[in-house]
Amino acid sequence: MPTKVPRAGATLMTKSRTNSHAVEVAEIIQATEIETSFIQQMEAMEADQAASVELPKKVMTMQEKIELIENLELLIEKRAKLVQTRSELERFRVSSNDFNCSMRLNDSDGNVFTTSFTAGVKKVIEFLKTAFDASILEVENEINF
Repeated sequence: MPTKVPRAGATLMTKSRTNSHAVEVAEIIQATEIETSFIQQMEAMEADQAASVELPKKVMTMQEKIELIENLELLIEKRAKLVQTRSELERFRVSSNDFNCSMRLNDSDGNVFTTSFTAGVKKVIEFLKTAFDASILEVENEINF
């Protein structure tokens, strides 16, 4: 049986159709990407415009203003006390010699615990410094207008 050999023109025509189809697909993909990019840009602009629209501020009554100021004064006093106590801890020095300082704890039942364990006293002081720093930061974050 004779083998069929494709004609040269038919092969070229098939390749030509395939190439034009690939070009069309590429153009459609590119157009879709451009359209998607344009839509994203428009959505971003709309979001920016919506965010830039400021709502009218609520007008505070005189009583609300006074309460706000009183609350701020309390927070400022609380912060000042925390900062003062923190600075007192900073001035407290513990040397490496044993028994150069002591710590005394009293509970609400009148029980007393006293120690001269230097390493323990140092750790308690460091813990307290960290706790005061956190409290100071918390109060500062509460102060807002």
